[in-house]
Amino acid sequence: MQLTPSLINDVLLIAQQAGQAILAIYAKPELWSVQTKGDDSPLTAADQAAHTVIAKGLLSLSKPWSALPLLSEESSAAELSQRLSWPACWMVDPLDGTKEFLARNDEFSVNIALIDSGHVVLGVILAPVTGVAYVAAKGLGSFRIDAQGRQPIQVANAQAPIKLLSSRRHGLQRLAAFEQAASARWGDVSTQPKGSSLKLCAVAEGSAHASPRFGPTSEWDTAAAQIILEEAGGYLVDSHGRPFRYNQRQSLLNDDFVAVGQPLADWLACWGDLN
Repeated sequence: MQLTPSLINDVLLIAQQAGQAILAIYAKPELWSVQTKGDDSPLTAADQAAHTVIAKGLLSLSKPWSALPLLSEESSAAELSQRLSWPACWMVDPLDGTKEFLARNDEFSVNIALIDSGHVVLGVILAPVTGVAYVAAKGLGSFRIDAQGRQPIQVANAQAPIKLLSSRRHGLQRLAAFEQAASARWGDVSTQPKGSSLKLCAVAEGSAHASPRFGPTSEWDTAAAQIILEEAGGYLVDSHGRPFRYNQRQSLLNDDFVAVGQPLADWLACWGDLN
């Protein structure tokens, strides 16, 4: 696959259009149409509207990108029935952080990733409320895009004071143990909750040092963030230091992971201290 800056820009435009669709509904709670899916996670009209925009936008890309199948959180079971035979696909979370959307704390995102033979090779994450985006592609670097323009980003080296970002709802006991392990290694540690994949983008840009996750996520939650982290010099890995691979298993659920800057070995040692 020949990845280009123009492809990144095209996918970013699709994410921005999805973000506009989300904000149109976010502003009017009477339009939310909240439902509960089979796994007890919420679904809103904004999730569905963003999915529709993204699906249409990806089909409008030039070939070969428009011909790739779509693996979205909002895809039907029938649409995904042959997914393990796909050598490449788009992997999308149209609205990552639906619970944050419902809490009206603005911490939700649009996530679009490109998967090739199990590896994530392109990622775009947009925060609709702020308009800030993070983009990356294999070998092309990782960037933050905001009102000031496009700036390359890089992870931070671990040194006190350490800043961790965490989920508000999952794995809080193990998170506390991880925080203690980090404090024993580096000293002063603070932990701040943050929604969706935006906390992983904060690690990629060096405004946070790590984001451990001890609790359920799906592949579309992490795919775009993984390449943004990797191209910024960071890692999204399991407890053995292995990067995630995508659309390779029957289950689309992730194992626990940690998103970190440098040095990886020290962060994995903190995780090892939990056992």
